[in-house]
Amino acid sequence: MKYFSYILIIFICPFFCLREKFQIINVDNPNFKEEENNNLVFGFNNMKYGASSPCYGLNNQYEDIFGQKWNGYCELTKKGFLQLFKFGKVLQKRYQKLLAIDKPNINKVRAYASQANKTLMSSNALFYGLFINKSTPIDEQITVPVRNFRKNNDSEIIPIFYYTDSSNCKGWKKIIEKNMENRNQEVNKFENDFLNRYKSVFELIEKDERIINAKNNIDKINLFCSSYISNYYDDRIPNIKMFEKLKYKNEDFFNIYYDCYQFNYNKSYYIDYGNNAKKVPAIVLNELVSELIYNMDFIIHSPENATTKFISYIGHDSSVMAFQIILQKAFSIEPKLMNYASNQMFLLYKTNNNDQNIEKNYKVKYFYNDKLLLSIQYNDFKIGLEKILKDGSHLEFFCESFKPVDYLILSLCSGILILLIAIATVCCYHRNILFGKKVYIQLKEEQKVEIK
Repeated sequence: MKYFSYILIIFICPFFCLREKFQIINVDNPNFKEEENNNLVFGFNNMKYGASSPCYGLNNQYEDIFGQKWNGYCELTKKGFLQLFKFGKVLQKRYQKLLAIDKPNINKVRAYASQANKTLMSSNALFYGLFINKSTPIDEQITVPVRNFRKNNDSEIIPIFYYTDSSNCKGWKKIIEKNMENRNQEVNKFENDFLNRYKSVFELIEKDERIINAKNNIDKINLFCSSYISNYYDDRIPNIKMFEKLKYKNEDFFNIYYDCYQFNYNKSYYIDYGNNAKKVPAIVLNELVSELIYNMDFIIHSPENATTKFISYIGHDSSVMAFQIILQKAFSIEPKLMNYASNQMFLLYKTNNNDQNIEKNYKVKYFYNDKLLLSIQYNDFKIGLEKILKDGSHLEFFCESFKPVDYLILSLCSGILILLIAIATVCCYHRNILFGKKVYIQLKEEQKVEIK
């Protein structure tokens, strides 16, 4: 019996270690208390797409460097669809009251995704799981339309002309410039350590053209990790014969997987936000943060008119990581590693404080992969974001807002447009002259004289 207990402990301990690293979602998470959820008034979900095929390094037959064939670049796999579908079912159980799951109303939710197929399909999978009803035929299930965040923003928080300047974000640039300081040395060290740690693996694929032609260590590791992580999530890697030569165990496969995500984390944090790449999270962040605060403000100050109860944005590493960096600067929350379907949830609760400042009667909880990382009064949450991001008098204008000369140009363009409309109106009114319509006068019966 004694030895049996030791064996049991040996088998159970690795499971708990892996569970911690994988950050498995638990439907019965104690952080989501039933009595608190009765006071839940709004939810905002920002997450990465589900498991997909490699976006980098496939050949003409769509094979990766391990010889596994895929259906194409960056496409959501069956495993990825199930990830989002199951997560949707988790949310269905948690937010039944908020979303009135038994009587779903499509107007209470808003879905956004980037233009990539994998993000659009991930969004569809999430809401399919969220609103699935076993008693309703599949073809009659509720369908939530997915919008693109940049092009289709329904709210009226930002004038349409503001989008022309949203990529030039001073607040975000300052954060990026600070993060880029003295990072190159750390990145180079990580790359060298990675290549040395998995030297035996790289030796097995060193003859592959794509590895040979890799421009630098970053490309080489990126090529390897892009194929590896996708394979790992589809349970294919352990069956690849080439790894049998190395006598790899499940723990070894997991370590590579974990280190690849560490690489992606470093790549995103140190490299992807340099040069033009930082414009992408700047544009998305501007709209994400604006949408988040606008809807929370609206529910707090005009609860009787508020209809949107849940918003979901499914994007890429860049947008999720960018949001994490903002939260790190504002509330000292350290960025976390990002898996497929990693999610960050912002929940707004009504409290019983009865404070004269109405915003102090609400609190915000922030979860990352089901872990509670922040619980704060809404007023402090809003001020914290403003302090870090804004570059003007309102949060939604934290990026570089219009200068006086921009308003002058806008006024001139508006004036010219009004003038053109006026000219067109006059032309239509006097069309007999301006459009050359012929006019005749009657001189005698059956005789007409044309006046030109």
